[in-house]
Order: sequence, then C-alpha cells, then structure tokens
Amino acid sequence: MNSEKDNTNPSIIENGVHILSPINNDFEGLYLKLRSKERRVYTDEELLLLPSASTSNPHKKEWELRAQSFLRFIDYLKTKKNNLTLLDLGCGNGWFYGQLSKLFNNNYFCADINLTELKQAKKVFTSGNINFYYADIFAVDFAGQLFDIITINASAQYFPNLTTLINRLMNLLNENGEIHVLDSPFYENNESEDAKKRTIEYYSSTGFMEMAEFYFHHQWSELSAFNYKICYKPDSILNRIKKIFLFSDSPFPWIIIKK
Repeated sequence: MNSEKDNTNPSIIENGVHILSPINNDFEGLYLKLRSKERRVYTDEELLLLPSASTSNPHKKEWELRAQSFLRFIDYLKTKKNNLTLLDLGCGNGWFYGQLSKLFNNNYFCADINLTELKQAKKVFTSGNINFYYADIFAVDFAGQLFDIITINASAQYFPNLTTLINRLMNLLNENGEIHVLDSPFYENNESEDAKKRTIEYYSSTGFMEMAEFYFHHQWSELSAFNYKICYKPDSILNRIKKIFLFSDSPFPWIIIKK
C-alpha cells in the first residue's frame, strides 16, 4: 500500500486514489465476492478494452449494448466545448471516463465506494486529466469543486432515494450544469413490485441475498419534480423497429436533468 498526503487537498492518497470518506470494508468485501461470482472482476487488459469486450468476456453481449450508450454520449460531448469538469458517480472500475479521457480534453473526477476497483482504475487509466476518489457523495464536497456534467452510469439503482440524490447533485453543479442518468432501469408505478421480486430471486440464487437490500427500483414518477428530458428511450417506435431487424441496443434510458 502506498499512502501519502496531497498538499492541495487534505485527503489521504492510497495508490493514487483520493480517500475522502471512511472505508467500509464489510460492504466492499461482500460486493467484490458477488462481482467475482458474476465474473465481473476483470483483468487490467480486459478493462482497457471496455466497452469493446473481448470474445472471452462472459458478458460480451451486455457490453455490446452498453457500447451503444457510450457512443451516444461521445456524440453528445462532441457538441460541447472542451475543458469541462465532469464527475462520474458510482464509477466502478472507471472504464467510462477512462476511455473518455483519451478522447476529450476535459477534467474528469471518478467517485465510488469500492477502493479495490478504484485502485485498478488508477493503474489502468493514466491520463493526466483524470482522478479517482473514494467518496460518500453525501459527505464530501470535493474541496468546493463544481461540475458541468455529472453522470450516473449504470449505478442509480444503488442509491435508495433518487430525489435526495438528485437534490444533492444539484448543489454540485455549475450554473448550467447537467446530470446524466445512463443505463439504469426505471419503472412505472405498477412495475416496481414485480421488479423487486425478480431482484430478490436473483440474489437468492447467487447466494448473496444480503445484496438485495442495496438494490433499489426507481420509478419514473420520482423525476417529476425535476427539469428532465429523455434523450434515449428504449421502447420508442424507432427502437421497436430496430428490434424487428435484430439491431440490439440498451434496454435502459438516457435521461438528462438540467439545473
């Protein structure tokens, strides 16, 4: 372990990762055991490829869908100026901003509460414009840093109260900032109970029933208080036509919430 102090920030730095919150070893240990059983703990070489997974990746089909979301977001960033400041909340192994940091001259902040994957991300993605943080988003302020874009990429379902989360993130945005929710499921009010049952059944089948209490089923109605638009809707007429011709795309929406 390599720990040091950053003279410009009071956090501890461990193997290049800024530690801004107390580490929850119990949760991380349980989460990593599940990830390992699901075969989602990747080698450095595989991580560098994502979202273009190798043929040996057991989740290659899933990554092909996520690659579609990634390409849409790239096209969106091409319409923006450079030198934006972005935060990826729930970044996991950091592949999303790791790849973006190679393409766009922006300032990238990646935050999660999985120190093992954060350390791997720091080792694999070495661009000078990307930093990794172990941080509880409700307890840190990134030294007063404000963001132009905050992404919640395939991680909204791990936060229990979406309204509380969005209100918190609004306070971290610049004046014209945006929150992007990608590749996370949303349900109509009459769908969420069945989804909860499926989640319990899944975690029970894996032997990690405890993880069900950390997975939440957010409803579209939770967004009603915010200024949002849907940039990609999987059940649109266009995407239904694509499915007829066997063109696969993400089953989850892309939502932009503006300040």
